[in-house]
Amino acid sequence: MAKIKKKEAYKKPLTRKEQRKQKVEQKKIKKRLYYSSKSDGGQRVAAAMAEAAANALATTKNKKGKKGKKPKINPEDIPVEQLLSGEVDADDDDSIDSNFSDEEVDALLPAERKGKVEVYNPLGKKAKKHAGIQREDETKVRQKELRQQKELQSKARKQRLKQLKLENEDEDKEIARLEKKLKLNKTKDKNRLMRKMFSDGLDYVLDLVLDDEEEKVKWEEKQRRKQELKEQQAKEEAGMWSDEDEDETASMDGNDADEAGSEDFDDEEMDASGQEDDEDGNAAETDTDDEEKEEEMKQKETNKYKEDIYGRRRDADGNIIPDAVEAVAAQSGQKYIPPHQRALLAASAGTSEKQAEILARLRKQCKGLLNRLSEANLHKIATGIEELYMKNSRYNMNDTLTALLNEALIGRTRSNERMVQEHMVLLAYLHAHIGSEIGAHFLQMFVEQFDGYVKDMQQLDVEDKRLNNLVLLLCYMYMFKIYEQRLLLELIARLAGNLCEKAVECLLLIFQNVGFRLRKDDPLAFKQMMQNVQSQIAAAPLELKENLRLKFMVDILNAVKNNNMTKLPQYDPELAETLRKRLKGMLRNERYVVTLNITLDDLLRADKVGKWWIVGSAWTGNINEMGSATQTTTEEHSLPNRERFSEKLLQLAKKQHMNTAERRNIFCIIMSAADYVDAFEKILHLSLKDQRTVAYVIIHCALNERKPNPYYAHLALKFCQYNRKFQLAFQFASWDRINDIEALTKAQIKNLAWFLQQLILSAGLQLSVLKVVDFMQLHKLSFYFMREVMVRLLLSTEESALYQAFERVAKNTKLQQFKQSVRLFMQHFLLQPEQLEKLKLEEEQQELLHQRIEHLDKLLAYVDL
Repeated sequence: MAKIKKKEAYKKPLTRKEQRKQKVEQKKIKKRLYYSSKSDGGQRVAAAMAEAAANALATTKNKKGKKGKKPKINPEDIPVEQLLSGEVDADDDDSIDSNFSDEEVDALLPAERKGKVEVYNPLGKKAKKHAGIQREDETKVRQKELRQQKELQSKARKQRLKQLKLENEDEDKEIARLEKKLKLNKTKDKNRLMRKMFSDGLDYVLDLVLDDEEEKVKWEEKQRRKQELKEQQAKEEAGMWSDEDEDETASMDGNDADEAGSEDFDDEEMDASGQEDDEDGNAAETDTDDEEKEEEMKQKETNKYKEDIYGRRRDADGNIIPDAVEAVAAQSGQKYIPPHQRALLAASAGTSEKQAEILARLRKQCKGLLNRLSEANLHKIATGIEELYMKNSRYNMNDTLTALLNEALIGRTRSNERMVQEHMVLLAYLHAHIGSEIGAHFLQMFVEQFDGYVKDMQQLDVEDKRLNNLVLLLCYMYMFKIYEQRLLLELIARLAGNLCEKAVECLLLIFQNVGFRLRKDDPLAFKQMMQNVQSQIAAAPLELKENLRLKFMVDILNAVKNNNMTKLPQYDPELAETLRKRLKGMLRNERYVVTLNITLDDLLRADKVGKWWIVGSAWTGNINEMGSATQTTTEEHSLPNRERFSEKLLQLAKKQHMNTAERRNIFCIIMSAADYVDAFEKILHLSLKDQRTVAYVIIHCALNERKPNPYYAHLALKFCQYNRKFQLAFQFASWDRINDIEALTKAQIKNLAWFLQQLILSAGLQLSVLKVVDFMQLHKLSFYFMREVMVRLLLSTEESALYQAFERVAKNTKLQQFKQSVRLFMQHFLLQPEQLEKLKLEEEQQELLHQRIEHLDKLLAYVDL
């Protein structure tokens, strides 16, 4: 019987390191064999190899000897089932060589397994299969994702519902709060609430919540109200006001009140548990009914009597109805009291509680805003006070702010300079946005207080800083351009005229804060003021001359005169400049601070002669009582043109359609100036903000000359070099003339061509000013204009200026079509023999024209390359 072959043990493959060692050993052996062939080394190698083999054999025998010998088993004694299962121990470690070709074993095998050889693993162990790449089922993964998505959606839905519930609770609380403020009661009937919504103009909201029947009732109610309104308007137009109608309306109101009372009584019977609430609701309803009746009566009075634009009451026929207070005052011979003073007296006497409440609430609001005023939130506070000005009367706001500023800034102790600057920036903002009368009011209040303190300056203590604080306020009002320097110079002269220790303090304060600004704005006036102050100091008593403060003031004045800022202690103009920039950034919609040119005499006598600086400020008085300074200023303002320009020049301006004051002044200056420099300076002194007006008048005058006049071109060039805004203005004005060239005569077109040619050669305007000409459809006048311009340019004596003008256009890549049009025009309309004959040029001029056109054509064609 053949031996069962034992399965060979699994041999672990060699690692890379072991393989490298094996190769190195083989190389060493081969190297030894190679050198042994040339000497007796071969015998030594063979002996060494034999000795190594013997040692290896000995070690294997020793290992076998250590193992216990197993008893030999006879194969015939082994059962067939054990042989078939392969559970047979071998005699030694060597496997049994057999191919299972024994006939006896084959005879015992089943027929199905005959001829098949199976290899069984020992000890009944199954061979391990290769795991491969483990992949999860796609359906399971998808189900898992869907499950997670549903969980997330359910969580989000729950969170959203929770959030909505919280929002609904907050909304209910807000509605309850507003209902409490509006004095609405939930026990009231719906019809009353519906009528209230109709009166408030919120009936359109009911379309979203009412049923069909309620909508029908609402529609009928709306139609009835429309009919009543039409009847009422018809009665107003006809002027029929009878007592019967009033009685009928009163009876209708009474019926409505009875119905409302009966409905409230039914509600009380239905809801016995809420009796107290119903009683409160009924009381509130009766109050609201009374208020509605009062409102209706007021409405009737307002419909009966209407106010005109001057605030006077008129009846239906247009007759003026005199005020009861005025009539009583006129009969009793009392002095007339204006309405705002009557309201103020009523509030102070306690007769008008509502007015007193309004003023108290307004004072709290303004004080809260002013207390939070700082450089960081300056814009926010300014807009808040501006909104208060829009909601309340200007008199109340001016009076409230004046009182608050007096409390905060004009005290017996020295005010903080930074706080004064921030409050004056606020006044400048209100002066620019609301109106110049705001700044004028505060300026008048401060100047009147200043005048009162100066009159009693001898009795003032040096420690009393109220006058110093007033001077500081006026200084920073001047710093932020609320008034001109003339008023500040008059205040300095007033202080210098009453020279004392207190006046020296105030003068020192002015020179330290705004001395350099005064010197910069008007150096000549500052020099005259300084001489006046020095003469007053020279005439002062000896005791005052030895005062250290006076000496220090003189040193400061000399430092300001010499523009030496280092000698001024703690002088820091950066904060004021920062606030000026901040003010400029706060102004919107092109608003600016209007500088008031008011004198000291105008402000002190405003109650007698009126406030001429406020538009519409009516006054009655004797014009002879006005001061000399005011008379001169009013005459200058009333008759500026007649004093400066002759009547003939003004008639000429009117003939040339100079229909506005600005155009008229510019025209008269241009026509009466000594030269173009004189005209330029005088026009700049007008401080015009519209540069296009200057360009329009200059081009208009240039076109209407009989021959081309270089005076206008030089004047326009002066403006173009002064500011780029004027350059753009002349460009736009030229485009307007070129586009409307059909309305010009040939002489005007010739003058326009000469004017533009001078500006282009002088670099006042670029050659691209001609790009508005339509070269594709040149009609007769456009062709004449282009030919005049190009011929004058090409034949000019300034060759370098000509090439520079064309080079500036050639470098511009956005003007490709214009450059091609100019090249085509020069080649086709200037170089053709027929066109040259029409120009009637000499041979030298023709050759020069030909040379320059060829050069410029190459310049325009190849400069981009």
